[in-house]
Amino acid sequence: MTIAALFGIFTILLLAGVPIAFAMGLSAVVILVTTSTVPLLVLPQRFFSSLDSFPLMAIPLFILAGALMNVSGITEAIVRFARALVGHVRGGLGQVNIMTSLLFSGISGSAAADVAAVGSMMLPAMKKEGYRPEHSVAITAASAMLGPIIPPSLLMVLYGAMTGLSIGTLFLAGILPGLVLGGFLMVWVWITADRIGGERHPRARMGEIAVSFGFALPALFLPVLIIGGIQSGFFTATEAGVLAVVYALLFGVVTGKLRFHNTFHFFREAMISTSSILIILGGAALFSWLIAREGFPAQLAMALEGLTESRYLALLLIIVALLLLGMFVETISALILVTPMLAPIAQTYGLDPIHFATVVIVCVLLGSITPPVAIILILACNIGGVSYARTIRPFMPYFMIILAGLLVIAFVPQVSLFIPRTFGGYGG
Repeated sequence: MTIAALFGIFTILLLAGVPIAFAMGLSAVVILVTTSTVPLLVLPQRFFSSLDSFPLMAIPLFILAGALMNVSGITEAIVRFARALVGHVRGGLGQVNIMTSLLFSGISGSAAADVAAVGSMMLPAMKKEGYRPEHSVAITAASAMLGPIIPPSLLMVLYGAMTGLSIGTLFLAGILPGLVLGGFLMVWVWITADRIGGERHPRARMGEIAVSFGFALPALFLPVLIIGGIQSGFFTATEAGVLAVVYALLFGVVTGKLRFHNTFHFFREAMISTSSILIILGGAALFSWLIAREGFPAQLAMALEGLTESRYLALLLIIVALLLLGMFVETISALILVTPMLAPIAQTYGLDPIHFATVVIVCVLLGSITPPVAIILILACNIGGVSYARTIRPFMPYFMIILAGLLVIAFVPQVSLFIPRTFGGYGG
């Protein structure tokens, strides 16, 4: 009864337009005041204890590093390198768009940053070369969700902070799934090249590839430095974030594109973005604590076990639920909301925690490009100057391709676990 009332109040607040952080926090407060003898002093204690986490300090640092690297001109270097690598492949700039997102993912860790940086460069170029605008936007939005999968990933930092899993191992687990999804998208663009428009570029000579690689090398080296340092034990994920910021600042100074006024702007934006994430996390802490106190995760696990003993069917049901949630709830909010409930269920079914984390993150990301909310798709439409309604139909094949990739990741655990076991010493 208490859980039903909690979710009922939460839903009413959401429908009334209350931001999700306050909807979670207020619903927990109402339940505690009306149905519990727990002193209200527990609320601020729970709120602040959820934020008292050293790994969470990595979030503003990675946000800032990605923004600084982007303004330093690294996006142009990555686009040039991607064009040299795959511009001659059937699908032309469509392939370059996806390859650029794959490479840029190692810097930003954010789908919104990916679609803004890559889309602002690739969409005008694709339009100029005759690509159909709605297809260009669909490719950009679909490939942008690779950003939070390939390390460094803000979502993986959050998941690791909430569950105690190694952030370095989570980073490693995201590499191959991100490449698989990128490969699926590139194959689809190759198949539909005649439909989306545009032409192939001449094959780049080895000298051109080498020169473009040299310009892109500083950006490509950053994720290697971060993951290598974490896995070797030289520094933690938070310390890696500090190193990434220093690296980005030095790169911007060397290229001459960083000035005090724009650097201050990015520091400010990183603080604002982090504050919004932490407020959601604090509100979710109250909500999740009340859910755990009432034993809801255990009840949910028992209900699933009563429904099926198959871990694969249970995983499929969880995927469907996450996709439905992601259609209406923003990515970070969805991840913070479901992780405390789903992690114990995965343990009950004997699912590997690292593999399960990857599946959950890909699910909530897929929700972020799923209509009707589809924040990333809407952002890509705004950048490309294309109607959202016109883009939904051309986008659906890309959604189905990513969904197929998600099912491969979910039901072939080695896709997530091969690199952590081979190079990270993970024994799970």
